[in-house]
Amino acid sequence: MYRPIVIRYMTANGNAVETGRAKGWCFDCAGYADIEDIDPEVLGAALIAKECERAEADQRRIALSHGFVQRLRNRTERGNLRCGIRWLDDEIAVLRELLGIARNRRSKARCLRCWSASTASLSFDPQDDIARDFRHGCGGHLRIIHDHAGPRFFFRRKTYVLNEEGECLGEELENT
Repeated sequence: MYRPIVIRYMTANGNAVETGRAKGWCFDCAGYADIEDIDPEVLGAALIAKECERAEADQRRIALSHGFVQRLRNRTERGNLRCGIRWLDDEIAVLRELLGIARNRRSKARCLRCWSASTASLSFDPQDDIARDFRHGCGGHLRIIHDHAGPRFFFRRKTYVLNEEGECLGEELENT
């Protein structure tokens, strides 16, 4: 069942970085499970995309600032772009911190059920919902079955506090 989960990494320099989870295969649980979302390739691609988006927004903001009349006419849009750039800067900082954690750690992503490091991330083909990058022990591919039951409001958000190696330091439940 879907449960809202947040992962908070406590770094050696005292920073706290929050991220979500990914779905993957845990070999110790022998099943489909929630794992840490700490794949360096995915994080690197996301960082590049955010930096490109920020550069485009900054170029647009500069283009709207040429000339006195342009500055007056486009004041609202420039303000919105500045706010968006600040959000992108925050997201880029989080992605850089996560990428640093992912590159420096020795273990792979851990299972959030048994804390084993023997996991494999899965990506499902959107057309037929089959994981082509993973083959089960029986020789078949995994297929995801979508649960269209809607949101489950009776779950409180759970936060796992982890160190940089993915070892659990504690759990927190959101107060309602």
